[in-house]
Amino acid sequence: MKNFCTHLAFCVFASFIQAAIPTDTNVTLLKVKKVTVEDSVIVIVAEKSTTRITLLADDQDPSYKGETRDGKPVTTVQVLSNNATFTIKPDRYSKPGGVLENVWKSSLALARKLQESKDVGTVEIGFYAPEVVIKRHEITSVIGFGYLVAKRQ
Repeated sequence: MKNFCTHLAFCVFASFIQAAIPTDTNVTLLKVKKVTVEDSVIVIVAEKSTTRITLLADDQDPSYKGETRDGKPVTTVQVLSNNATFTIKPDRYSKPGGVLENVWKSSLALARKLQESKDVGTVEIGFYAPEVVIKRHEITSVIGFGYLVAKRQ
């Protein structure tokens, strides 16, 4: 029983840490062209969007005075994209039965509203360690674990 309680406590703690980890890549959708929604994936083709990517330096640098993550210097780059495709997948915590299942469900609901062309305000996509494709100085594709959120005005 003690092992079960320890394991359960660790799982709960791990899910809180996952939920608190900042995203690596944030996309603000400015003009949406097409939305495809399935239970395990959301695909959004944006006619116009901005993408902010957080890049980490290779080594920890205690003397660095700017923004850091895990002691590593951080650089943030913002790029405007035209006709980019964003593929969002649930991570293991957001899948059915996962601790963050409701986060994925709210992402699906927001994606369906976008699909129906309902006015939902500005929508942002938060990605964790995604694959980013850059061609000719523009981001053309981002694929990875993430979620959708309506930005507060």
